[in-house]
Amino acid sequence: MDSVPTAIALVYGLIIIVGVFGNAWVVLSVVRSRRPRSKTSPASPSDRLRSYIAVLAVVDLTALMVLLVRTLYIVFPELRLDNVSCRAVFLLDHTVKLGSLTCLSCISVERYITIRKPFCSSIRKRFIQLTPVIAICALTVFSAALLLEMNNVVVTSDGLNCMQSTKKKMWMEISGQVVAASFIAQLMMITNNYSQIVRHVRRKFSKRKARVVAHSRQHESLVSEPRYMREMTSAILRVLLFHVVCWLPFCALRLVPIGDSISQLSASIRMFGNFKDYSLVSIGVFFAHILTYVSATGDWIFYAVMNRDLRNLIRLTTERRKRSTLSQQCSPSPLHKSLRQQVTSSLRFFQSIQSYRSSGAGCSFDDSTYGHSLVIQQGHGGESPKSSIFSNDFVPSPKISAISKYRTSLLNNDEVAV
Repeated sequence: MDSVPTAIALVYGLIIIVGVFGNAWVVLSVVRSRRPRSKTSPASPSDRLRSYIAVLAVVDLTALMVLLVRTLYIVFPELRLDNVSCRAVFLLDHTVKLGSLTCLSCISVERYITIRKPFCSSIRKRFIQLTPVIAICALTVFSAALLLEMNNVVVTSDGLNCMQSTKKKMWMEISGQVVAASFIAQLMMITNNYSQIVRHVRRKFSKRKARVVAHSRQHESLVSEPRYMREMTSAILRVLLFHVVCWLPFCALRLVPIGDSISQLSASIRMFGNFKDYSLVSIGVFFAHILTYVSATGDWIFYAVMNRDLRNLIRLTTERRKRSTLSQQCSPSPLHKSLRQQVTSSLRFFQSIQSYRSSGAGCSFDDSTYGHSLVIQQGHGGESPKSSIFSNDFVPSPKISAISKYRTSLLNNDEVAV
């Protein structure tokens, strides 16, 4: 086995190991952390995001299985191919790539609507509910175009590789352009959504800075960008850069092919023309091809490992906005303050009653009042067993005596009032 096929097989193997481990961990984590939800209550943004991430992990696992098939054909160069195997690999490979981009587009739309809030609440709710339906319909149309383009894939004369036939019909060319347009359109959607999020956050900061400068008369350079805002924009820009780097070369070569690059990129299983052509075009096609699998390997890092940090930053932004809104509300009126003080004093009185009841006196409010009246009767010459017990065995504390005296005075006032 030559050195180039061995190196490519090792790179493929590393991508497969990292990707399978990470995506399997994501799927198991989402299934294990699934929370019960009633049928009437709508799903929260975090629940929807977890669902998208789980679907993305499954799709990426399927893409890595396709890469495993390519690796087996490299490790065992004597394996032969036919038209059926070439078309099956082509269809499965492009379907999972389109599915991966569709999931990424749905996640970007979800985050854009959650952060940017471009519509009213009812329209946002309806749009979020229709997003997966629209994505499934679009993926169905693109898959139909792939089925038409699949007929153009044939095996080479030696049976060691696959290629696209040079004898193309009109409907095959149209289907190929539709597939290429679907890739580039979804990448443009992802780029636009994340760019709009970053622009929205920065515009919010610019307005806040202008408001602070206008009210406090500080110099504009003294107002710095908050840390949470910097971290949010940097996290979103990292995700955007990762997607552009991984998908733009593939989409560009699909849309504007150079020579036979479209055949090598979409149909070839053993790259470099079965490791015979090492031109610059072939090298560029190889990197565009392998970067799509790097995306399948790295999605779980950006959307599962780093998703917690981004979710905390978004929640922190929402809490800051709520606190800012509450701080701008007017202060309570004097009438509200006086009513609050009266209610507080009344609650303190009832608290003292409750503490007395739970103390070691061993009797209720009525019993303590009755016992106190017996003590008064004893002072006038009357004596009873209960009064002697109360006076001899129980010595009330100064605090309880004061409470009892206060209550006796209240009873006397009631008697006078009657």
